[in-house]
Amino acid sequence: MREPDASQPKESACAVETDLLLWWEDFYLPVFEYVLPQMGTLEGKKVLELGTGTGGTATLLAKQGASVVGIDLLPFRLDEAKERANRHKVANAVDFSLMDATQLAFPDNTFDFIISKSVLVFTEHVQTAKECYRVLKPDGKAIFMENMRNHPVVLLYRKLFLKYSRELHYFSLLDIEGIGKEFEEIEHREFHLLSLGALFWKRIIPIPIFYRWTLQFLKLIDKNLLRMFPVLKRFCWITAMICHKKA
Repeated sequence: MREPDASQPKESACAVETDLLLWWEDFYLPVFEYVLPQMGTLEGKKVLELGTGTGGTATLLAKQGASVVGIDLLPFRLDEAKERANRHKVANAVDFSLMDATQLAFPDNTFDFIISKSVLVFTEHVQTAKECYRVLKPDGKAIFMENMRNHPVVLLYRKLFLKYSRELHYFSLLDIEGIGKEFEEIEHREFHLLSLGALFWKRIIPIPIFYRWTLQFLKLIDKNLLRMFPVLKRFCWITAMICHKKA
């Protein structure tokens, strides 16, 4: 397992259409700015999105030239995803299917990339990773953006308000290592330690300018804290894993 290469090219924020990321855009934007450059030019590439939901990520990738298959277990979500793809005029580049991520109905070596956001927590991690490895082409990448287990504030929120969260398989650093064992190589980055504190100015006392200032300030603090004290990664909210299937 290795850490991300800091020399990787950065993609500008304008490359991510934030209206496709729902209200969590402020928190998922830096995650997408990390993972999208790892995918490079998407023109002509085949991408599978696990748990496509309302199709925001599938639409985003299709608008960058990819041919995308989005799968989900909720038919009404797939209907919403189709409507979204139509609105953005990429319906011809996206196919949505009812399918279980742990039992992918695709031949081996089908996709250049696989991507998911908050999906593996609903599945058995290793089984899903094995299926993703199987349908990836050699030199392909599986990109998993997932919720971590030990952020103190998020943990409290789950216990108080998300009763179903007891059934979910949130990620620890050991779980990330377990995913990595199913691929030849994995790199990962963790996001949002203190920056969730900005939600006070968005959800409790809505003052947009305080929210923006606080978020930017705390993100900078997070960046420096995680660099100086890597042990704090286990207490972040989101992890992004880039898993490689070598030729």
